[in-house]
Amino acid sequence: MEDYLDALAADERTILSAIASYAFGLGYKAKKDKTRSLGYTFKHSRIKKQILRFSSNKGEPIIRLKFFASPTYSSFFHEAIKFTIEEYDFKYTGCYGCGNCNGTQGYRYKYPDGREYYRCGTELIEISDVRKVPLGELLDLFKKQHEYYLSSLPAA
Repeated sequence: MEDYLDALAADERTILSAIASYAFGLGYKAKKDKTRSLGYTFKHSRIKKQILRFSSNKGEPIIRLKFFASPTYSSFFHEAIKFTIEEYDFKYTGCYGCGNCNGTQGYRYKYPDGREYYRCGTELIEISDVRKVPLGELLDLFKKQHEYYLSSLPAA
């Protein structure tokens, strides 16, 4: 993962290193993505769902995170949901009908004009403003999502 971190500015490296260290502490391993742009997906041996990914766009670092297990979060993360919905021109909204959750595992964003959109929780939420990320809250959201998936595993 050093190749990814070495390409970052010092303040970005500090934040992303802290996130990666936290993920490693929870038992995740970073796996290099097989894409043109440099990125890493964090995998856990017991959790088969993707929760965290580092990538980049035009040289800028991006964190992609899943955090639907947290019922509340700050406006920073609420706006990240809005950004992700708009980034894809509202195309990937609504429940996908996979039968896993019936629309309960995802994110809602309501606009001031009353329009409301649902983003399925199988999708990661993009956080592109890495320098402004509330690190403590991100780590808490990540841990809650991790614990959510662990609690839904069958007893060993």
